[in-house]
Amino acid sequence: MSPPYDIISQEQQQELYNLHDFNVIRLILGKEFPGDGEYNNRYVRAAAFLHGWLRHKILLKDEKTAFYIYEQKFNFRGKMFSRLGFIGLLRLEDLGRGKVFPHEETYPRAKLDRLQLLRATNANLDSIFALYSDEKGKTAKALKQFMKKKPLLEAKDGEQTIHRIWRIDRKPSIAKIVQEMKDKAVFIADGHHRYEAALQYKNEQKLKNTKFTEGEAYNHAMMYFTPLEDQGLLILPIHRVVSNLVYFDPSRFEQDLSHHFEVIPYPATKKTVVKVRKKLLKDLEKAGVGKHAFGLYLGGNRYSLLTLRDERSVEEMVAEEKPKAWKNLDVTILHYVVFDRLLNIAQETEDKVTYTKSVDEAIKLVDEKGAAMAFILNPTKIEEIVAIASKLEKLPHKSTYFHPKLLSGLVLYQFEPNEKVED
Repeated sequence: MSPPYDIISQEQQQELYNLHDFNVIRLILGKEFPGDGEYNNRYVRAAAFLHGWLRHKILLKDEKTAFYIYEQKFNFRGKMFSRLGFIGLLRLEDLGRGKVFPHEETYPRAKLDRLQLLRATNANLDSIFALYSDEKGKTAKALKQFMKKKPLLEAKDGEQTIHRIWRIDRKPSIAKIVQEMKDKAVFIADGHHRYEAALQYKNEQKLKNTKFTEGEAYNHAMMYFTPLEDQGLLILPIHRVVSNLVYFDPSRFEQDLSHHFEVIPYPATKKTVVKVRKKLLKDLEKAGVGKHAFGLYLGGNRYSLLTLRDERSVEEMVAEEKPKAWKNLDVTILHYVVFDRLLNIAQETEDKVTYTKSVDEAIKLVDEKGAAMAFILNPTKIEEIVAIASKLEKLPHKSTYFHPKLLSGLVLYQFEPNEKVED
């Protein structure tokens, strides 16, 4: 098993390669070599590994149709959480034309990477992370009946998160869950590139197949479904670090900020910095309940809390025809008020802005790597995501980080080109 492919560094890739000959890294993020070409590349090798592992029974195909309950237990800031969901197949449909809603922009190169892997392996090697509403807890109740017995699989990852899987293979229980999920809206939390790749793959296969029926296996994608109401559904903020500014004057910048924000300094010394930062983070969280607030670090133990003075001023700055919920996102406000209006880097954020979910790393980039400033954000709220996605809009880049990530290698969905799936 391994973390998902999109958060693995080159060093971690090598570590996972060394960890075990049969680590799923060889499938989801294989190594690239100088001599790679059309007939020998990481996608072709992933397919060879997959078929070899199936042939040698390193991977076993379940004989029965099943859903898989997936529970994650984890510690966050000293508190234990449990997130519960299940893995199954979703019939693919064009985004925004039915019941499946994205919330994030995708990038052509990343989508092509997942498409090439799908073409080579005929497999979904990871679950797409999806959210649905289970207000009355009916689906959760159906899952919990099967959790009384020993899990089929249990694993602890490097961050000490416990991952557990149970199988649901009783036909009446499967039918009950299918019925319960039938007309529900599904919001993609993580895995937009894989969803779009699966959609393109389906369309390619459809063109080749003269007897297309909608029942083919490739009309579906493997999803992990978890309720919007789940207490363990944790969204972390993604902080912004700004570098490579020409002629930057911190004092002048603070002055400019004060036209749009109330700027409260949090003076610190080497001795008090840990305590001060802790207080700032606590106050930031409190301020974020009813207002738009950011923590700012300008280096040299210089911290401030920024609170937006007037929402209406942002509405005027955001020229796009976007829903109110989109205009009122913290990340939108930061982009338009600070990056665009004050720093004039709106068109250069790719070169000048680094993203991290770690406050410590953000501070370190300023102190040790010479970045100009770090903005500490509050997390995007789940209701904001739903409100924006329901209007067929996408959130700005790097708005959400669902924690913890799903573990790769727990359940795979491999299918034959002509295989059919019963609904």
